[in-house]
Amino acid sequence: MLFSTPEFIYFFLPLSVLAWWSLQRVGRSNEAQWLIVFCSIFFYGWWNVHYVLLMIGNALVNFYLGRYIFETSSRRCLVAGLIYNIGLLAYFKYVDFFIDNWNFIANTQFQALRLVLPLGISFFSFQVIAYLVDCYAGRVNDFSLRRFAFSISFYPHLIAGPILHYSDVMPQLQGRVIFCTRQFSQGLLLFVIGLFKKGFIADRLSEMVDPLFVTQELLRFFESWISAIGYGLQIYFDFSGYSDMAIGIGLMFGIILPHNFNSPYKSNSVAEFWKRWHITLSRFLRDYLYISLGGNRSGFARGALAAAVTMIIGGLWHGASWTFVLWGLLHGLFICVYRVWVRLGGRMNDVLAITFTFISVTAAWVIFRADSIERAISMWKGMLGLNGFAVPYAMSGVCPSCSQTALFTGFELVQGGILLVVCFSYANAYDTVQRIEPCLRNVGYFVLLLFASLWLSGSHESFIYWQF
Repeated sequence: MLFSTPEFIYFFLPLSVLAWWSLQRVGRSNEAQWLIVFCSIFFYGWWNVHYVLLMIGNALVNFYLGRYIFETSSRRCLVAGLIYNIGLLAYFKYVDFFIDNWNFIANTQFQALRLVLPLGISFFSFQVIAYLVDCYAGRVNDFSLRRFAFSISFYPHLIAGPILHYSDVMPQLQGRVIFCTRQFSQGLLLFVIGLFKKGFIADRLSEMVDPLFVTQELLRFFESWISAIGYGLQIYFDFSGYSDMAIGIGLMFGIILPHNFNSPYKSNSVAEFWKRWHITLSRFLRDYLYISLGGNRSGFARGALAAAVTMIIGGLWHGASWTFVLWGLLHGLFICVYRVWVRLGGRMNDVLAITFTFISVTAAWVIFRADSIERAISMWKGMLGLNGFAVPYAMSGVCPSCSQTALFTGFELVQGGILLVVCFSYANAYDTVQRIEPCLRNVGYFVLLLFASLWLSGSHESFIYWQF
């Protein structure tokens, strides 16, 4: 069930919110929490009911294991829990990747399992791993199964984050949640803003970008750049929209979820980009991987190596493919180059730094989106002009002797330019809605934006991060 579909917007969301506040109003907060756990299970089962028992069983195993680890400080149990969760993730997500590569290396014929990847298993796995480590470190002091189940399954973040820590939600559930008109209206507006980003911008961009990435034609200079920037904008507004909608739904329930997206294209380095893009994933990788590998404590070279390894693993987390590994490797390389630049005393003005960072991230999006390394290399050649040049018919007057392309019209350049101005210039939606007060004028903006989102949206594509 997508956040942008009619069954969610008209039925599931309003009914679950209404039931939640009806129970909270009469002081039955415990029942309200169990109700939302049930709603979240129903939400998950809407996609594939066969994996509901897996989600419930996995949550119970990790809850009781975490409590035992806290009580005994057993490092052995912690290691067993980590192996269990990483093994479960590896089985569903990476077993075919390893089988295919082993068959290639050893010239064997092992049959791939072709398992259906449980929705959101990467996010769920990282969340329970953080929970087990926090139990071992003594940072958890609440072992209510009800609150744990709510925190783990709360449907706004269940499929694509944010990745929660114990301290993010469970402390908010220890008492009755108080309804706040201002908070609720901010959540409603944030949800509609996210819906507009997803339906009106990201889904329409996909209609332009997807054919360019699957065409058998050799993409030339403008075509390659349109493809790369177009996908960069698509995933930006897709994930930004999801993050806004998830946090907005949380606010409608009176629950504050951690901020997960903060205008990343304004970053002046790739290191800063990862402090703004998928913030809770970056937090997890920093706290539970980068620091464990030595981080900044073990000298410059060790820190650079730790950053590179962390980004490679972060790339592999996104998908079982060498394209994702190379995407992570590229970002690790960018971060290492940036650290060397800073260490050598390099300086760059903000405009140039932001531009350079955006070009680097855009170039990396090519391997992230491409279905093969060969396809990505071909597009990179096109971006460098090695595949030749061709202009759309609308620009033929600028260069009458140039070849013309039928893959795009030229209007995409205007659309992309407008969206880039938005990305570089405007404050993110989360900060914007914090300053908005309920009033008749803002209700009018909300209604206008809602109707535009519903009537002018493209095809209801699934969120890009749902596949991870």
